[in-house]
Amino acid sequence: MRINLTKVAACSIVFLALFFSPRIFAQKALTTGTDIVAAINSDTTSSGTRNNTSYTLARGGVYFALGQIQNDFELTITATGDESLADPILIILVDASNNYSTPFKPYSNLTLEGIAINGVNSIGSKVSYIIEAGTTDIRISLKNCDIDSVNTAAVRVNQNYCSVYLEDCTIQNVANGGHTGRVIDARSTIMDTISIVNCTFYNVMHNVLGRFSGGQEYFKFDHNTVYNLMRCPLRIDVCPDVVVTNNLFLQTGFVGYTQYWETEFQAANANAMGSRDEFTRIELWPLDSLAAFKGMTQNIDFTNNNLWVDPTIEAQFPDTIYAYRNLDFEFEKAMVGADTLTWISEDVSFTNAPACDYITMAQECWKDGSPQTNPGFNNSGIPYDFSYSTSSASYTAATGGFPLGDLNWFPSKKAEWLVTDVKENETNNIPSSFSLEQNYPNPFNPTTVINYSIPKNSNVVLKVYNILGKEIATLVNGQQSAGSHNVSFNASNLASGVYFYSIQSDGFSSTKKMMLLK
Repeated sequence: MRINLTKVAACSIVFLALFFSPRIFAQKALTTGTDIVAAINSDTTSSGTRNNTSYTLARGGVYFALGQIQNDFELTITATGDESLADPILIILVDASNNYSTPFKPYSNLTLEGIAINGVNSIGSKVSYIIEAGTTDIRISLKNCDIDSVNTAAVRVNQNYCSVYLEDCTIQNVANGGHTGRVIDARSTIMDTISIVNCTFYNVMHNVLGRFSGGQEYFKFDHNTVYNLMRCPLRIDVCPDVVVTNNLFLQTGFVGYTQYWETEFQAANANAMGSRDEFTRIELWPLDSLAAFKGMTQNIDFTNNNLWVDPTIEAQFPDTIYAYRNLDFEFEKAMVGADTLTWISEDVSFTNAPACDYITMAQECWKDGSPQTNPGFNNSGIPYDFSYSTSSASYTAATGGFPLGDLNWFPSKKAEWLVTDVKENETNNIPSSFSLEQNYPNPFNPTTVINYSIPKNSNVVLKVYNILGKEIATLVNGQQSAGSHNVSFNASNLASGVYFYSIQSDGFSSTKKMMLLK
């Protein structure tokens, strides 16, 4: 069969323009005072196709959200401009009936970078969520974002097979009484990846991660600072690969738990099994608890963490109130060696941390086990500074001798950590960046090999499309370790012509063309 290469090239250009258009759209700058919901939702041509999928907000600017963005395209919103100015802030508006919407409900991947979001809307009420997943199998990525004052959760994931990435973020004042107040609320779902690195969370009523009756393939919680969290910081639930390293968990679980839960725990009752966040700081279930992960190998790294609660609080516990456990059941301890592991317990005395009336909150909880208000969180003294003395044991207790907790509070150490991370990757032959190589051979008949590299453990999706944009094959779809990888593509059942292969992994995307000649 003879191929008309001129027509193929023309078709290729059309295909790239139409099918992979999100990667070639220009960035659009939104001016301060803009309602970003209206601006983004209406940014289409007369035929309904997107003009832009990437937007910038100016530092020092104030922006608004009236209604909801339901993007069915890969949406990116980033801060731009003078870095000495404050991050652009997004304020949620109410309509004429004083109703508001969760501003982001993505139906495709969503990336926010350098954005501050105030969860107190324009009439002074805290909103329930900032982001709520709209469909399955999407990625929600937040980098260098600040989220303040949310009732229920900053991110709600109630759809299966989604991934959430938080990096260099600060999220605080997530509380609404009772057992409400989570940074990530992902109950009763099966997730792909949760990765939380170099973030600070404070004044949270329930969890950083709230899970039950579900799980995720990969969970990473590294170099984070968690402070003033009333109950269980991490409900990991079921997960084959778990990394919880180099963190500060200070003043977490400070309310203790009641005799009821101790009785349930000692009796190993089902009720206690289903509510372990009532008495443990880190909740993790065995893999056979969830059919999706049965038969897999469980890998766990719980090293180098600091868990501390002011002993003067626990000294005031009545006889019927018990201090939170670090870990709970014996299977968990057996997997990691011991309850103490390489953990330490130390008050690092932050440079300027938020105050909290711990006893008031605890006493209210002791009455019925579920306080309905949150009187103890005190937001005076802003801005806070979660750095601490270099003489603290925690300052050199992390992997590589770095400080425990969010390294953004130690900028010089953060820069050193980043350089060390790159050097370690080079030493271990781990690539320093994502890449997708040209297939070989090309042209091919009927098989070819596609090589790609990922610098860290990531979810990878690699697909093949025909000239019309129809998906032909999914070659890779799942979590892979850092390194160089290759996959073979057999096109024996396909006709000669031009095809495209596309990779997506942790915010990286790339597309290349290949030709099948029979």
